[in-house]
Amino acid sequence: MIGGIIAFLQNYVEQKRMEKIESNEKISKGPSWRHRRRLIYGAYFTAIGMIVFGAATFLSQAQVGVEMVIGGVALLSIIVTAYTTMATYEDTKIWQPELDNNPDGTVE
Repeated sequence: MIGGIIAFLQNYVEQKRMEKIESNEKISKGPSWRHRRRLIYGAYFTAIGMIVFGAATFLSQAQVGVEMVIGGVALLSIIVTAYTTMATYEDTKIWQPELDNNPDGTVE
């Protein structure tokens, strides 16, 4: 019983390691979406933290809360705009897949 659980866990760890290696190979040949998502999520959490902190200190006399909310919203806007613009540019101009007369424009 315990031997089966240990074998299962070892198999699972090995499978995840192989998936990671395969993912790294794919990343080196194409767009770096995984790295890009990490940066975007980190910036999202920073912006949301700014907005939450600003909301908590909104009624203070220093007006820090107002500036934090404005900064957080501006950061979110910049992130979304830059991400969609550059991702679209990269997909259409840099990584042009060969399409085999597929009317949807997707690669199968």
